[in-house]
Amino acid sequence: MQFIDSHAHLNDPAFDADRDALLGQTLPQAGIILSVEIGCAPNEWQPALELAAQYPHLVRAVLGVHPEYACEMTQEKLTELAALLPDERNRAVGEIGLDYTCLEITPQEKQQETFSQMLALANQTQKPLVLHVRRAGEDYAAYDDTFHTLKHEWKGTSTTGHPGVLHCFCARYEEAKRALDMGLLLGINGCFSYKKNEYIREAVKKAGADKIILETDCPYLSPQGKRGQRNDPSNIPLIGQWVADYLNLPLEALAEITTRNTKELYGLK
Repeated sequence: MQFIDSHAHLNDPAFDADRDALLGQTLPQAGIILSVEIGCAPNEWQPALELAAQYPHLVRAVLGVHPEYACEMTQEKLTELAALLPDERNRAVGEIGLDYTCLEITPQEKQQETFSQMLALANQTQKPLVLHVRRAGEDYAAYDDTFHTLKHEWKGTSTTGHPGVLHCFCARYEEAKRALDMGLLLGINGCFSYKKNEYIREAVKKAGADKIILETDCPYLSPQGKRGQRNDPSNIPLIGQWVADYLNLPLEALAEITTRNTKELYGLK
């Protein structure tokens, strides 16, 4: 079986001690054929591209600005990102969006401004989107505002097989359907396995396996059974098993579907 981790942060300091061993040995042994490295702050863009250059058969990059880091965006940085996005190692614009849990760090207005700038770059480059949307408590306003912005500012096209993904999907079927109606995939990670998250599992079941891809968001969000430990892409088969069992599918079938979807999303052969 072959798996792809569609969203990872392997340049995080949590991997400084064993990054090379992880990429050189652990991931291939676990059946991971690709890990997508997310550079979501200005100081992460070049390292993401460099990791992809160091491991050309195992790593691709995605570049953008996480809403938490929106205040770091200046015109100079925007120009820099625009120049980096066409790089062949970069496969999408992300992770970008709105996060209403960090409004004390980055005000909503600045998040919205940066999100609009990122969508403009995606429209220009026709790169797919990797979206980060996080609500505050039970208030889904971040999703409402994200979908409103996408409707009015995003062309919804890319040169790949899918226009984007709603990364780290942790919402109801209502939000899932709005994403799916825009052609977006759902990024499913360890959150799917947490006992309290039946609403996520039910939303994924209604969406169907053909609308999802697998991710870790490592070093965060280890799946049930490994919570409290550092997450890494070798946990993708475990996450996949949780999803396959819930959807009553063989793991082999889920691996084939999600690997195909991820390749299509990022325009990979």
